[in-house]
Formats: sequence, C-alpha cells, structure tokens
Amino acid sequence: GDIDVLLGTQMVAKGLNAPGLKLAAVLSADTSMNLPDFRSAERTFALIMQVAGRAGRFRPDGEVIVQTFRPDAVPVRMAADGDMEGFYNDEIEQRRILGFPPFSRLFRVVVKGADDSRVQSAVNELAGRLAAGGSDWELMGPAECPIGRISGQYRRHILLRSSSFDRTHSALRTALLYLKLPNGVRIEADVDPVSLL
Repeated sequence: GDIDVLLGTQMVAKGLNAPGLKLAAVLSADTSMNLPDFRSAERTFALIMQVAGRAGRFRPDGEVIVQTFRPDAVPVRMAADGDMEGFYNDEIEQRRILGFPPFSRLFRVVVKGADDSRVQSAVNELAGRLAAGGSDWELMGPAECPIGRISGQYRRHILLRSSSFDRTHSALRTALLYLKLPNGVRIEADVDPVSLL
C-alpha cells in the first residue's frame, strides 16, 4: 500500500497480481497493430484484455482506460467491450480470407550476420532455390526483418506459406542442405513461428 502508481511495459499485464489495483491504463494500445505480423490484432486484443483483468480481478469497481489513435479498430473496440467470441469470429475470418494459420502452415527462415552484403547474398540464393519449387507454397520475401539489426547482426528473412506441410518441409530442408553459407552468416528456420519480428 506504499506505492500509488505502478508503471511498466507489457510485463505488468502478464501475471502480476495487485489486489489494490482500482484503475489500469493501456497507453498507445494500438501500437502493436502496426507491426508486420498476422498475429498483431490478436496480440493487441490480448494485451487490452489482460490489463482489463488486472483492474477487475479483486475490485468490482475497477476501471480501465484505453488510449488509442484507432478506437474503431476491431481488436481495440472488441477488447473494450470484452467481446472474445466476436473478436475470434472476426479474426478467424480474416485469416481464412488471407490464407494465414490455421488455414495454412508458415515456415520462416532468418538469415543473419555482421556483413549485410553476405546476408543479402545468402538470403537471395535461398529464395532463388525455393522460388523454383512447386506450387505447394507461396514464397514471401526475401525482406529485411522488422527488427533489421540485433546485437550487430543484420537480419533478413523469407516466409513460405504452405498448403502441404510435408512437401514444403522437404523442399526447404533440401534447399538448406545445399546452400553454401558465406563465412559469418547463420540461418534460423522456424516452423509455424510465434513471432515474425
């Protein structure tokens, strides 16, 4: 009871128990919707719902303020209304139309290294090998990762959106086996990635 204000990042919303919490605020709630990730609406909705749960968990008179530039955006509006079923129905339909999981499988390959020209060369070669493949997948990229550089490592990625897991997995495995990486370049492959950042 000595602290009147608790300020923090998303960590505050996840798992923190504050029995005296009466007012919670989400600032710039729509920021995560601008990220180039098909799960960005889901993450925005979940964050607002989690924060709202903090204010109402122990006090029925708890309040939540959501600050946003896009109050009519589906995740913001439905989270403010507590409409989980409505959000799910809207989101699953968007993913069906756009062909994103669970209506497809995603394979993400990140190529990284300290020398950007070597990274570009490797990711372009890999994309070329995969572009010559079958009709079981759609190649997206290569492109710079949304967070293009971490710890001095340049990062570029490709995505494969697939209707056939086995054939796409096999083709990607073969392409990676025969790819000769320049010195200092590494590859990370992720099937059904949790994040595209």
